[in-house]
Amino acid sequence: MEGYYTSYSCKYCNKEIILITEEVKRTLASGKYVSCSHCGCKKLKSGITTDDLRKLMSERSYRRHNGAIVQKGGGSM
Repeated sequence: MEGYYTSYSCKYCNKEIILITEEVKRTLASGKYVSCSHCGCKKLKSGITTDDLRKLMSERSYRRHNGAIVQKGGGSM
């Protein structure tokens, strides 16, 4: 069984994106593409797939900024 969440890292800006696996499959099956929400680049590298969002969040460091959770330090690999 596949995980509910999948992490992707952008090859251009090196930031991490966490998406719902089922939604990504539907998007790709309909002939569309998934891109980075930060810079718009289509080149994403797939990472960890898991059911526990806390496991993905522990891979990188995050903090709150004006009520939103943002990735700390640019997310360099």
